[in-house]
Amino acid sequence: MNTRTFAVVRYYATLFAGSQRWLAPALLYGIVLAIDSTGGDTAADAFAYSAAFLLPVAAWMTRSMLTTEPAESAAMVATLVGPVRARLAALTAATCYALLCAVLGAVVALTAGSHGGGSTTAAGLVTELLCVLLGTAAGAVAAPPLVRPTGWGVLLVGLLSLGLLIARFSPADAAIRSLTAVSNGGALHFPYWAPPFALVITAVAWAGAAHAATRHVP
Repeated sequence: MNTRTFAVVRYYATLFAGSQRWLAPALLYGIVLAIDSTGGDTAADAFAYSAAFLLPVAAWMTRSMLTTEPAESAAMVATLVGPVRARLAALTAATCYALLCAVLGAVVALTAGSHGGGSTTAAGLVTELLCVLLGTAAGAVAAPPLVRPTGWGVLLVGLLSLGLLIARFSPADAAIRSLTAVSNGGALHFPYWAPPFALVITAVAWAGAAHAATRHVP
């Protein structure tokens, strides 16, 4: 990442912080974690629970990030660094915010959960990372210019998040089920195909969002 790209990422992160649009998804995630921390779950259950809510939170943050910038500012940034780099920088900033939530979820899972080994912790951390990436993918394709109306965008974010959590072929579903199997007394069989598959899904979604940005320069 060169200096100019880093500056654009920092610009989007600062813009999002000032807009306070991060507050609602972050507060929701904090409440969810607070409720779960009193339940006495195992570490595997705690990681599965936090990761499952992390995906829609990351999607919500991503769409909010991509709709925060005023049209005039978006036009200037797109002219300065190019629409593709600007869109990728915004998605990177959104990912950083979601990763902060993931860190909080991991801390809660490790402190509130019990009976967690090294392999369970590693699987839990990877699962949270997968859910962050897939959440940004959902948010990217549900944001303008691909989906301009707010109502349809929010609906699509919800549907995509739900689909990525329950579809059997989804990396998030497979990883979360491997953690819940441990809490039910089974052995940990983490799906090692899940990380590369999640990366492919995320790359395709980000590429689609970036390509759409080139065709709809503000």
